[in-house]
Amino acid sequence: MAMTAEMADGVMRRMGKAIFKADRALLEGALTNDAEWHFAIGEDAPDGRVRKGVDGFLEGIADNNALFESLRFEEIDYAVLGDERILMTYRVEGRHRGGDAFTQRGVEIITVRDGRVAKKDVFWKQTGKGGG
Repeated sequence: MAMTAEMADGVMRRMGKAIFKADRALLEGALTNDAEWHFAIGEDAPDGRVRKGVDGFLEGIADNNALFESLRFEEIDYAVLGDERILMTYRVEGRHRGGDAFTQRGVEIITVRDGRVAKKDVFWKQTGKGGG
């Protein structure tokens, strides 16, 4: 069955609420048992930092809380890509713990299976020098 915009909206709202509340029961309802969260940066090259399952998502939330004093997502937009993916774009403002404030653009590719998130793959523009 093709994913509709309404279905995508429900998936995104459930996932967002579960992550921002760091609630195990909500995560269990929003994620597949084998769900993966691929962070924009991290030690699991080339995939960033990878956390798996509900426990992994809770660990990822704790990782973010340790890294960032604050994160605020603005200009959130998403669109359905085929039967099982959602493309989300946004601007994130935050502050590293004990460090500087930042503003970056982000993209996430959310893979959906049976109405729940199977993969959350995060890409952020990185600050610093470099080509492009």
